Order: sequence, then structure tokens, then C-alpha cells
Amino acid sequence: MNKQKDHIFFEEKLRLIGQRKNIVDVGGAGRFSKGLVPYRHLFNDANFRSFDMPGAGADIEGDIHHMPMDSESEDAVICNAVLEHVHDPIRAVEEMRRILKPGGLALIQVPSTYPYHANKEYGDYWRFFEDTLVYLFRDFSSVEIMKQGGFFRAMVVFLPFDKRKLERPAAFLDRLFKTEGKRHTTRGFYVYAVK
Repeated sequence: MNKQKDHIFFEEKLRLIGQRKNIVDVGGAGRFSKGLVPYRHLFNDANFRSFDMPGAGADIEGDIHHMPMDSESEDAVICNAVLEHVHDPIRAVEEMRRILKPGGLALIQVPSTYPYHANKEYGDYWRFFEDTLVYLFRDFSSVEIMKQGGFFRAMVVFLPFDKRKLERPAAFLDRLFKTEGKRHTTRGFYVYAVK
């Protein structure tokens, strides 16, 4: 199966992060959750830890708005599908930047057009667009933003049944109708930022 360019982007950036020493998965509950298990081998030589709210089973527990790590103590952070669940995503991004060393790397995933998905531990407050992400990561020295498909891949996530078989046809339709253009609908974004 051909990988979508956003999947390739994600994997390439994970490989770069895996070369760093001190890595924190912010909002990852236990280690290698949220789809990271297939990439576990990339972190064999790293000090990989998870950070999440108390009771989530993370290595480090606390509030993303006031992370208990020292300033400039981490080489990289991963934050997958978390910022939509925090009260103040601006503060959360500031905290991730604070704990990164100069030149530290951040790989973030956020939803844009995506179904509501709160649970009893956390709400679902935000959706993000490219303009939002440019603003949120404005204090980083460089930022790359990658869309997760266009209109058709975004709409697939709203179907009330197993959607995996529709992923390739939806990607084809996005390419055919050029819906991955800068201002078209997308299901989400990856952000790769360097402090």
C-alpha cells in the first residue's frame, strides 16, 4: 500500500527525533501509545519518557500548562492528538518550547475537521487551521506544517463504520480534485518545529 505524503512526513520526522537523547511524549499516557508502537525501535538509544496528567500511567505526571521538567532539559518532544484537549493550547506550546534545549525538536499532531472525541478524563475544546499553527509556533526558529489529506480524507472520519478501506479512495479523490491545496479542508496537521 502506498503511503500518503503526511505519513511519510511523520515517519521522517520521527526518525530525526529518534536520533536525539532525551525525548518526551507529551500526552502519551504510557510509553509508545497513540500509534507509536511500530516506531519503538527508532528510540532504542534514547531516554524516551511519557508525560501525561496524573493517573494516566505516564512516566512523568503533571499539567501540560505547567510541566515539571526543567527549562531547556529535553532534546525533543512528541505531542500527538493532545492540544485539542487542553484548556490553553498557547500555554501548552509555550511549555513544550520552554523545556526544549536550543535546537530541540517538536513533532505535533492536531485535528482540524474531525469528530468530537472527549471522554470522562478530558474535554474536546479546539480544532486547528494552518493560520492557528503558524501563530502557535511563531517563537520557534523553523516550522514545517503538513496537512493530513484534503476534503475527502477529512470526510471519511465522520462515517459511522470502519473507514480503513476508504482511505486510499479518499486520498485518490483528494489528488484528483486537488483538495489538498493550502486553504481546503483537512482532517488534521503535523507540525515539525525546531526551537
